[in-house]
Amino acid sequence: MPFELDTEALESHVARARAASAAATDLWNTVAAGATPEVADLPTLWFSTISTGDIYEAARDLRSPRAGRLETFSPLYMTNTCDAECLMCGMRRSNAALTRETARPEEVVDQLHTLVRRGMKAVALLTGEYRAANRPWAMAYVNQAVRVTQDLKFNHVLINVGSIDECEFDTLLSGVERRDDGSLAPKVSMSTFQETYSPRLYAKFMGADPDNPRADFDRRLKNFDRAYSAGMRVANPGILVGLNPDIAYEMTALAMHASYLADLGMEVYLSVPRLRRIAGSGSQRGIGDEDYVRMVSLLTLALPECKIVITTREGSAMQARMAPIVSVISAGSASVAPYTENGARFPLETSQFEVIDQRPFEAILKERLDEGVEIDNFQPLT
Repeated sequence: MPFELDTEALESHVARARAASAAATDLWNTVAAGATPEVADLPTLWFSTISTGDIYEAARDLRSPRAGRLETFSPLYMTNTCDAECLMCGMRRSNAALTRETARPEEVVDQLHTLVRRGMKAVALLTGEYRAANRPWAMAYVNQAVRVTQDLKFNHVLINVGSIDECEFDTLLSGVERRDDGSLAPKVSMSTFQETYSPRLYAKFMGADPDNPRADFDRRLKNFDRAYSAGMRVANPGILVGLNPDIAYEMTALAMHASYLADLGMEVYLSVPRLRRIAGSGSQRGIGDEDYVRMVSLLTLALPECKIVITTREGSAMQARMAPIVSVISAGSASVAPYTENGARFPLETSQFEVIDQRPFEAILKERLDEGVEIDNFQPLT
């Protein structure tokens, strides 16, 4: 049965947790002693008087056996065209402040070779989200890139093309090796961020026009079920932190979705990017640093087998703070085909959002390497 979210029940549960936050002491004592909190406990812990520092320390202690290893990948925006109208996104169809670019297939190939030459062996392939008439082009365009990643022996490929229909996976995944049971042999992830699990706010920010490919909340929610049926066994759900001020609700809904996907047998990566500035708009502020640390720490405690991703939407100080409690640090540019032999372009006028840390990914990852952390999917050049 596809994933279902009873949003009214979840809202009531969060409201009860807010009212009963003083009852968290016994619960916290068990967590501090090493117990894994239930997903349903997350709102109670969020609203509790337990300090963020204590919650962070518990998450760091939990991850300590694995703290010496992280993964990485770089995003590769193949185009910044999009048919959707998400108000918070620089790529929205109506954003006249964004200069539209689409990399030619040979440029995409060159970008992938550049990443490999620089030691990067994992990549996220990103496009906009398209109406049904435009999706055949997008599926074939991304499939060409996926095939190249397999020829170049990338260890992990994430595909972020929005929610698509069952039949469209045939084109998207054409030519990718499969096991005897039909599942994909290489590690290829479906990345579909719900952005917000609140249907009301989803409609506010993503729109409700049926011609808008992003407007159907339930269709997007079930994209991972379609991906699983198509043979994909790695999922990357996410929220845009700050879009909904009710962090307890969003965190719990994301954790529920992640738990469901893990129970299917999927490997789960959790993305929790914060709102950032976009072309043609002033500052878009997500939640503050302390609340962000609290949220990620709680997700780490409740979902120890999931891999939490942070990106260079965060500055170097926050990256260093979060490294002991997350599993993945993604570094790169949100502009189209941006990579050079020793850096990247970061023009806001062609980017989906503002990247805070614009150093070459080698310099960003070197900070962790210098701490003795091993980084999967990256081989620094000597």
